[in-house]
Amino acid sequence: MTRRRLIAGVIVAACFLGLFKPAVIRTDRETRLAFLFRFQSGQIRFVNSVTDRPVAIHFRIGSRFQAFSYHTDETTEAYYTHGVYGLNQTAGEESTARLRFCSVKGLVLTIGFYTMRVQDGCLEVALLWKI
Repeated sequence: MTRRRLIAGVIVAACFLGLFKPAVIRTDRETRLAFLFRFQSGQIRFVNSVTDRPVAIHFRIGSRFQAFSYHTDETTEAYYTHGVYGLNQTAGEESTARLRFCSVKGLVLTIGFYTMRVQDGCLEVALLWKI
């Protein structure tokens, strides 16, 4: 019994300190609770359905999802930005508590200790609180 209390106490302390980031991961077929930690990282990979080129978006988990960087070819970057701005410069300044991606060709999300694949559907990750 004391071991359970110790584990519960560590979890509560981590939550209180803002180190622990609970999130909900939803797909069209399932919903799951995820336990993330600050300073973990994640990435989403998919193939752009218009340019047919791979895209990888990397990010960090802080108080929100932040420090985004895109890795793709010049044609796909121009498709997203119309050549008006630098995708990584703009994306690197953004932060959000919710990520949502849809793909006809499929996508793979790796975040913290979790990896999820979605084929022809959508995936959403929402932080439950933003301490």
